[in-house]
Amino acid sequence: MTDETPVSAPEEPPIAAPAPRSRQDYALALAIAGWFLPGLGHLLQRMWGRALVVFVVVGMLVVVGAGMRGTVFTAHGNDAFDTLGYVADLGTGSFYFVARALERTGPDTSHANGDYGTRFLATAGVLNLLAALHAFEAARGRKA
Repeated sequence: MTDETPVSAPEEPPIAAPAPRSRQDYALALAIAGWFLPGLGHLLQRMWGRALVVFVVVGMLVVVGAGMRGTVFTAHGNDAFDTLGYVADLGTGSFYFVARALERTGPDTSHANGDYGTRFLATAGVLNLLAALHAFEAARGRKA
């Protein structure tokens, strides 16, 4: 009898996880995409339901808010509240330009409808920023 040891197949190296920096860059790109087009960050991660809900809700809030003749703030604000309103409105991403296009006759905040419309537009922006943050955290593996 000979003392032969069986020859085993060479071990394959384990599949390497993405480098932390590239995963961070990917997550940041998804967050920016999700900010620019509401729901896109979730759509690219195949979170179909969240993507649809974010797109529809943010879009409806923008259309209703602009339809109620709410204020769409610009970058040339007079005080800190105008600047905060601009940041909130800009949070809707590309829908900000839709709201600007719908605001043909200017805002009408002298009536309750215009005031509520302003709040709807700001809510849409903040909601979209939160959704983009969720897409960022989900891409990093911290949220489901």
